[in-house]
Amino acid sequence: MSSASNLTAASPALCDAIAESQTARGLHFIDLHTHSKYSDGLASLEQIEDHCLRREMAVSLTDHNEIRGSVELKNRQRIPCLAGIEVGSYEGLEFLVYFQDPARLEEYYRRAVEPGLLTRFMVRSRIGSVACLDVAREMGAFVSLAHPFAFGRKSLEFQKKSPKTAASFVDDVLSRVDAVEYFNGGVPAGVNRKAAAFIDQLGKPVTVGSDSHRLKTFGSCGLFFEHEHDLEESLSNPCMFSVLTNGTVTETTTSQSSISLLLPVIMLKHTLFFVKAGNHPRHRGR
Repeated sequence: MSSASNLTAASPALCDAIAESQTARGLHFIDLHTHSKYSDGLASLEQIEDHCLRREMAVSLTDHNEIRGSVELKNRQRIPCLAGIEVGSYEGLEFLVYFQDPARLEEYYRRAVEPGLLTRFMVRSRIGSVACLDVAREMGAFVSLAHPFAFGRKSLEFQKKSPKTAASFVDDVLSRVDAVEYFNGGVPAGVNRKAAAFIDQLGKPVTVGSDSHRLKTFGSCGLFFEHEHDLEESLSNPCMFSVLTNGTVTETTTSQSSISLLLPVIMLKHTLFFVKAGNHPRHRGR
């Protein structure tokens, strides 16, 4: 897995040029943090699939406390994708939890996420950070701490000062995650700089994702990796997951999104979710 020291930021246009160059070299690309209409994003699964096919990229759909889109996208098998979820915890930290098998993601959701959901809140929950991380580890997931220095309760700095968490809370969390999100396309540049400096000291593997809520920015950030199969063949093998667990990432692309465009989308979707209380369906599985 790449370390923070060899990652670089790029403009959206440069990201496209880099992607073309890396594809020509036989590298594959995956965006590890995205959202769809199933949580606070705008894109449908069909739009995501068409976008990824055009750009010859893979994706992990990590909706907030929600797996319907990610499971369906994986089972449709139109594009290479990694089953995932962004878990919003009781304390406020958020975790990107990835599984090789969508059935395992469904089981994880039923065990660790669904019991702690709140009717009117998309991200806030009663899900304990340490408890959900322990279940993820038990079930063989790969977990990355999302945007470790984002605003408010999502920040490690906030958690270290909070009187509501134990003194060992941050250390307990960091000891249980496999990686930390080095670059997030949806947060201000200063937040990412702070994350990069922290990860350099921490020495953990990293993930990179666009945190896209709009289709246009899907693939603006992510990881390049080498694999013996071409991208189409990877639909039928576990390479998307082994990229993370085996440390086969080679390079990354990063690009900052416009916060002024992102925030209204998120605010609207969260408000609608609150008004339509009960938007978290009980997950029955297949």
